Amino acid sequence: MRDYDYSDLRELATDADHKAYMLEMLLEFDKFCEKHGLTYYLSGGTLLGAVRHQGFIPWDDDIDVNMPRPDCERLMELSGGRIGEYELMPPNFSDKYFAYHWKLYGDKILVGKRKQGRLGNKIYPIFLDIFPIDGLPDTEAENIEHYDEIRRRKNRVSHARSVSRYHGPNPYRFLRNRLAAMIYGMKGVKNTFDEVINLAKSRSYEESEHVGVMMTNVHTTEERVVKSEYAPVVRMEFEGHLLSCPAGYDTYLRQLYGPDYMEWLPVHMRISRHDFVPFFSYVEGEKPTLTRAELRDMGQEQPEVVADDEEMQGFQP
Repeated sequence: MRDYDYSDLRELATDADHKAYMLEMLLEFDKFCEKHGLTYYLSGGTLLGAVRHQGFIPWDDDIDVNMPRPDCERLMELSGGRIGEYELMPPNFSDKYFAYHWKLYGDKILVGKRKQGRLGNKIYPIFLDIFPIDGLPDTEAENIEHYDEIRRRKNRVSHARSVSRYHGPNPYRFLRNRLAAMIYGMKGVKNTFDEVINLAKSRSYEESEHVGVMMTNVHTTEERVVKSEYAPVVRMEFEGHLLSCPAGYDTYLRQLYGPDYMEWLPVHMRISRHDFVPFFSYVEGEKPTLTRAELRDMGQEQPEVVADDEEMQGFQP
């Protein structure tokens, strides 16, 4: 997938445009999964939207699905990296768009992330997050230990990528941080990344009684569920379409959002944490509606930095 910048932005899109395009992606993904017998579930805020709103949560601006890891791998193999007009990318396919999960990208709408009232320098194609469901230990204590080790290994990847930088006044922490960056930088991103995935795959999804997503930065051990209760698929309404959801959605949502998940947030909290600004993409041969000068006025010139998937996650239901 190529890089995008301000020159690819044609004109501002509305929230309705943004959500309509995301829904198109989700429906194409659903059709592909149905055709090939792949299992997936709406998850996180998207599942909460299906249960509570029969569609998008009004202040949400992304789509999340969970999928058993074996199905994620089959999805990549069967699709060859394309589902309709959309591009499917595996974990760790590039440093700029680094993630531990699969993503389905569509570039008719691009998004920038608002920072301090301005548009930052990172421009992304819109995407659908596909989080792998892995087998997990049988006890809660073992699960916490398992997750903590995954977190430690992910920290090593951050050091290898030089995105985990300490700039505080503590000289001991500063030295330790730079030493870790040097050690794991020499080991390399691929090797440290593979150690995360090998641990995540160390417990078979098919043979585990408990399963859950360990690759998201938003939810952690609360994603752990009993497979026999969670995994049967039920079709639920989402924006006028029936899509796949877990039969154990109530337990799952209670674990993520609490027993009162059906209650709406107070008005002052109904905002997106992503703070995406959507744009229609510039098509070659068209005259951009927004000039580069206008875009610079909206944003700010910043040094090029790699994307960290943590900043692309995080949502208030």
